[in-house]
Amino acid sequence: MLELSPERPRLPKELRDVILSKKRKCVAFVGSGLSAEHYPSWTKLVNDLCERCGSPHRVNDDSHPEKFLDAAQDAKDCAENEYFSFLGETFGRPAENTTLTYRALFTLPFDSYLTVNLDPLVAFEARSECHRCSGGVKAFPSLDRGDIGNRTVHYLHGFIKEGTTPVDGTIVLARGEFDAAYHNGGNVMSFLMPTLENDPIVFMGCRLREPVMREVFGICKEHQRVRQMILRQQGERSKPPPRFILLPIPEVKGEGGEPDQERSRSEQQEEDRRFRRMDITPVWYPAPNKKHFRLRYALEELVDLKTPSTSHGWKGDSNGQ
Repeated sequence: MLELSPERPRLPKELRDVILSKKRKCVAFVGSGLSAEHYPSWTKLVNDLCERCGSPHRVNDDSHPEKFLDAAQDAKDCAENEYFSFLGETFGRPAENTTLTYRALFTLPFDSYLTVNLDPLVAFEARSECHRCSGGVKAFPSLDRGDIGNRTVHYLHGFIKEGTTPVDGTIVLARGEFDAAYHNGGNVMSFLMPTLENDPIVFMGCRLREPVMREVFGICKEHQRVRQMILRQQGERSKPPPRFILLPIPEVKGEGGEPDQERSRSEQQEEDRRFRRMDITPVWYPAPNKKHFRLRYALEELVDLKTPSTSHGWKGDSNGQ
């Protein structure tokens, strides 16, 4: 099991080599966990949507992912106009700043950035003059595999421009929206499948718990198995592109609120096995109180940012993840 040292956070060599490779450009897949201090979590977003739209559905952090999709769908069915208005108010407001983790992430030589976020922080950082993301920002429903490269940002679930309200067919959040985007031939599926099959990829800030992800990786695994079988018959060999995911070490609390080390380790081992079945190598990092600053330290170390708080004007330690 790959873990970062709490004393000196440093990415494992195999992951460092993938990110820094000049031969095979790597893709970063960014989830909402890295935006948690600025925008609502999946749980809070769905519950606030339901309250705004008059839906009785509620979810918690332990709810099955299916319930999140159903709750969001019920909110949309109850009051579609309010559903889209709320999303515009939440994610269409100006992004005044970004996180230090995003700053470090965009300093690394990723070829493209994929995100399932609705918040604008990834786009905000991409548009910074110092990062040279020449490919710009692309968003559902106009995703095109041909746009991969040139440090392009791809909003897989839609992008809400500042001061606007989204309309039906531009956002992926509720069940019906997921079904349309991820069905065979859907815009997200058509974009994501060849990316997973052909490009090295590093996931962070996400758990890939959405039900559709199991199907996506299952199809991808079968495609790669058939491809390797054909190559072997032709006397050739090929390895699937490497995939890594950066994950916070679970912190399960007991009834009294104290850390339960045994249950935490058990959950970590179970999750480790789940990702390895998806052909993804987990890399675990300490995240006390759900803070991601040790991940940031590891990313900064990789780009040789020895003293970020002084030479780059960044805040230190656990603030401004």
